[in-house]
Amino acid sequence: MKLCYSALSPFVRKVRVAAIEHNLMDKIEIVDSDHSDMFKGINPANPLGKVPSLTLENGDVLFDSFVICEYLDSIGSGPSLFPAAGSERWQVLTLHEMANGMTDAAYQRRVDSILPEGEGSPSWSARLKLSMESCLNEMEKQAESYGDKVNIGTIAVGCALGYHDFRFGDEKWRNGRPKLTKWYEGFVARPSMAQTAPA
Repeated sequence: MKLCYSALSPFVRKVRVAAIEHNLMDKIEIVDSDHSDMFKGINPANPLGKVPSLTLENGDVLFDSFVICEYLDSIGSGPSLFPAAGSERWQVLTLHEMANGMTDAAYQRRVDSILPEGEGSPSWSARLKLSMESCLNEMEKQAESYGDKVNIGTIAVGCALGYHDFRFGDEKWRNGRPKLTKWYEGFVARPSMAQTAPA
């Protein structure tokens, strides 16, 4: 399998974490994306021009990160990252969507900040920051329930917080969020998270 990759993408990181948790990295070839002109798209394998995408051995192409993670979950070994049914499934998937939405807001803020002069939108960037703060506050309320669970929801939270540190470290999300901070310190020590940290 071939994973179209960008080392700094939190969405690619989520896929890599899932692959490591399921002992699949030795079956995946990493293919660099093309960053020569990000405004034309960096991945021709995906009609959206984004990473990640996963090309299977039969030539089929999967995207986005959520679909790829669920596919890896279906073929890998170890505990499932996607609960099969019932209330736990909906809780995990909802957690994933909140964390993924926070990551997307952070990514959009980052893109807005590097647009040519006059093309960015300070008001839209502020709205995105508000969304991120709201998600962080909700995660603080929920953090004790995350425990030592490893699923697509907690992986997404870990990747979202890591990306926040990487791109917006000066905003110090840990301030006033002791429960989330404690949980993250434990989760980020997992080999799958440590091996995929942006740098």
